[in-house]
Amino acid sequence: MLNRYFALLKKDIITGVRNYYFVVVIAVAIIFALIVNFLVPEDTSIKPAIFYHVEYQGDMRENIDEIIMESEREHPNVNRVNSREEIIENMKKKDNSIGMFVTESNGKPVIEFITQGYENKKVINTLVLSMKNSINESLGRKIDVKTNILNKDVEMERIPFNKSILPIFLLTEPTMLGFVLILALVFMEKDEGTIRAYMVSPGRIQEYLASKITLMIILGLISTIVCTGIVVGFNANYLALFGLVIVGSIFSSALGLIIASFFDNLSQSFIWVAAINILFALPMVSYLLPSFAPTYIKILPTYPLLFAIREAVFPTGNVEIIYSTILTFIVLSIMTFIVSVFSYKITAARD
Repeated sequence: MLNRYFALLKKDIITGVRNYYFVVVIAVAIIFALIVNFLVPEDTSIKPAIFYHVEYQGDMRENIDEIIMESEREHPNVNRVNSREEIIENMKKKDNSIGMFVTESNGKPVIEFITQGYENKKVINTLVLSMKNSINESLGRKIDVKTNILNKDVEMERIPFNKSILPIFLLTEPTMLGFVLILALVFMEKDEGTIRAYMVSPGRIQEYLASKITLMIILGLISTIVCTGIVVGFNANYLALFGLVIVGSIFSSALGLIIASFFDNLSQSFIWVAAINILFALPMVSYLLPSFAPTYIKILPTYPLLFAIREAVFPTGNVEIIYSTILTFIVLSIMTFIVSVFSYKITAARD
């Protein structure tokens, strides 16, 4: 059994090499990594950078510091500098920026906003009003503000936008790669009569399908290593990432095999392939827009898989999502593989 499996796997790898599967997978991974590193911006926020310096040392200094610290948590472009001159110097280097200088007059703080000169007056007025309201609120709920800040956990390092899209690529390319690519491979062998010939041989259909899935796993792992290595280097949890890619590849490949068993070519199966791809891509919307996560998206298997991949690429210590996702996909993979075996036996008997 193992001899037949490895013989089939060798044949599939040779077929993959001859049809440039490996070249295409590596090329796509490199191109994506280069685009992420050099073309996609690290920060897509249109909010202006804020440069500030506080000279005021009066009774309200603590309140002002609390407000600024809260702003720093909510806005990644708030920067402390050492003087008013340094505020202006930094603003000259960055057009989309605002300066804030806090000094003292008659024992009271005086907040000076320094603008570029072309900003909308309504925007500036809103900013000033917001600061005044924040100060009043801080004074009215001083203990609450202080407590919330002191009990804050250490902030995680912010993931740059360009690198944050890596999990999406790892879901659509290495992990779900097998769904489409295995269809092309099976349809090619159907056209050549390879499957029909194998059905009447002593070989078992499980070996035939398993070799195809293994090829997809190999391609997925190569793509993962190349792309992840270029984008984040050695910072990812590669062991967990490989586990997720493997179980995801088995599931998607087995699903592709099921679809391929009922059709003779890619054109006939196009509607099903497109519909499933669109369905499995929906969690990407929730990934990019975290506030949008309806139940019909959360129940899709690619939803936990996408966020588990993110945890593996950008570890935060939440390993439970990785373990639970791998376990879920092991069950799904076994189920889909069993169904694929039966579907090929049924179609073989029908033919």
